[in-house]
Amino acid sequence: MRWAESEAGDAGAHTRAGAGAMDAAFRLSGRWLPVDHACALRAAVVESLPWLGDEPDAGIHSIHGAASGNGWERPGNAPGELLSLSRRTPLVLRVPARRAGDVAALCGRRLDVGGCALTVGTLQPRRLRPAAAVFARYVVDEDGGGEERFIERVAADLEARSIPAGRLLCGRESRIESEHGPLTARGLLIADLDVRESLAIQSRGIGPGRLLGCGLFVPHKDVGPVRRMAGDD
Repeated sequence: MRWAESEAGDAGAHTRAGAGAMDAAFRLSGRWLPVDHACALRAAVVESLPWLGDEPDAGIHSIHGAASGNGWERPGNAPGELLSLSRRTPLVLRVPARRAGDVAALCGRRLDVGGCALTVGTLQPRRLRPAAAVFARYVVDEDGGGEERFIERVAADLEARSIPAGRLLCGRESRIESEHGPLTARGLLIADLDVRESLAIQSRGIGPGRLLGCGLFVPHKDVGPVRRMAGDD
């Protein structure tokens, strides 16, 4: 069954699963941003939206601009490395849907992110979009026990939420700076999801560090057959 057909056949289930969260995408004006900007960006955004730090499932998506060189490779994480931002680079927050009106207070704010000036423009709300596979660039590896242990812990987290741990594909390891020191994070692809499961994972995320860009999932290119919604005939 195609996703469009699944959604049309069970719009109520889709609404219930995805009503908890939304993405708030803002136009962003600025030339540069530190590559390792997670802590500074969180501080700047929370200063303008103090309630964001009290929302357990809220997050700030990492900004991935073009490299300052030939536009194809992202710069390394060495101190002083900068991302070159295009006019199409957005700032995206994942927030509870009930905060849709509150998040607009960020429009027009000027942010200082690690010494780089960014001006926040207009807001475009985005409903979470279901997909058979979802991907997070960074999911915190809380105990640093290696890839196998990481996958086991993610699977247990999903099972506790009544989400079958289908295909879990681990990506590269990264380091994210936090106020408590560096965090080890791994990319993670979760596949073979139905509509409810896909939206539930995107709405709640996995693991800590959401305001540092960790544990936030987005739709990914389909990597296998889509399972039908439970109860669909």
